[in-house]
Amino acid sequence: MRRELGMTIALVVMCLGLYISNPDFLGQSNSINTLRQISMLGIFAIGIGFVIVAGGIDLSIGSVIGLTGVLIAKLSSTQVGGLGYSLWIGIPVALGAALLVGLGQGLLITRLKLQPFIVTLGGMLFLRGVSQTIAEGGTLSLGGSPLLDLANGGLLKVGSDALVPYPLLIFLAVIGAATYALHFTVFGRYVYAIGGNRDAAEYSGINVKRVETSTYVISAGLGGVAGVCYASYIGQMSQQVGIAYEMYAIAAAVLGGCSLRGGEGTVLGIIIGAAMMRVIDNGINMFQLPYEDADGIQRIWRLDPNWTFIIIGAVILVAVILDQIVHMVQAKRRIRRASAGAAEAALGLQAAVAVGAAAPPAARAPDREDV
Repeated sequence: MRRELGMTIALVVMCLGLYISNPDFLGQSNSINTLRQISMLGIFAIGIGFVIVAGGIDLSIGSVIGLTGVLIAKLSSTQVGGLGYSLWIGIPVALGAALLVGLGQGLLITRLKLQPFIVTLGGMLFLRGVSQTIAEGGTLSLGGSPLLDLANGGLLKVGSDALVPYPLLIFLAVIGAATYALHFTVFGRYVYAIGGNRDAAEYSGINVKRVETSTYVISAGLGGVAGVCYASYIGQMSQQVGIAYEMYAIAAAVLGGCSLRGGEGTVLGIIIGAAMMRVIDNGINMFQLPYEDADGIQRIWRLDPNWTFIIIGAVILVAVILDQIVHMVQAKRRIRRASAGAAEAALGLQAAVAVGAAAPPAARAPDREDV
C-alpha cells in the first residue's frame, strides 16, 4: 500500500497545484467532466490491468473500443449509413464482438504460444481496418439516439450537470467486480501466480492457458463497455476513435503499481493511475500562470497543448524507470539478506564446532562404546 499512498499524495498535490493556478479546475463543469473521463479510462485500464498482472500485454484495447462504438452506430443509428435497429440489438452485438476478439487473441497466445505483443499489435491494426471498412472511411453519427443520455445523464442533477454521471456508476460497478475477482478469489490468486512465475504456476497444477485466456477476455470485454460509454460521449464514431487509448491504459496501470513483468498490481492502484492520467491531460489545458510583460500588462502563460504527448510519454518513461529501480533495489536487498543469513549460519556452525572441540573430555557426551 505504500506505492498507492504515495501516488494518492502526488495526485492530491497535483490537484491543489492546478486549483491554485486556475480555480476553474475544481469548478462544477470541469470536475464532472474530469470525473467522467477518469471513469471511462478506468474501466478499460482495469481490464488491461488483469492482462498485465498475468504477465501479458494488450495493445488492441483501443481498437476494441473503437470497433464497439462503430458497430453500435452502424446497427442502431437512424442517420445516414445506419441500419436503424434497436439499441437492444446493437449494444449486445457490439459487446459480443469485443468478447470474441478477446477470446480469439487469448487462444492464439495460449494455444499457439505466440507472443502477446505481436498478437495484440496485429489485432490492433486488424480491428482498426474492420472499423474503417464498416464506417466506409467516414463517420457514423448516432444522431439523437437515447444512448447519448448514458454519458450526459446521471444522478443528483444541479442545473444541466449531473453530479454523479452514469459512467461513474458503471466504473464503480467494475471496481467492485474487479476487486473481488482479483483480490478475493482463487482466480485472482492464479492470475498473480502466473504473472509471478508462469512455469511454477503450471507445475503446481494451475490451468495456465485457461486463466491467461480469461484475462484477455476480461480486457476486451471491459474495452467493449468503455466503447459503449465513449460512443455515447462522442456521439459519432469513426476508425479514429480509440487511437492511442491503449497507451493511456498501460500508463495508468504502470503508474498505479502494475509491473510489466507481471505478478504485481492492485485495482486501487489502477484507479489512482487512471485519475493521474486524466488530471495530467486536463491540467495541460487548465494550468495557467499570470505574469506582467515588459510594458506592465497582465498576461497569462499557458502550457502548449502540443506538449500533451510529450508530457504523457515522459510520465510513462518515468514510471517504467522507477519500476525498474524499485525492482533492482529489492533484488539487492534480498541478496544482502540471503548473504547475511548464510554468513550468520556459517559463523554459528563454526562456533558450535569450536566449542565442541574445546570442551574437556568429562563434559563431552559419552560414546556409544562407553555406554
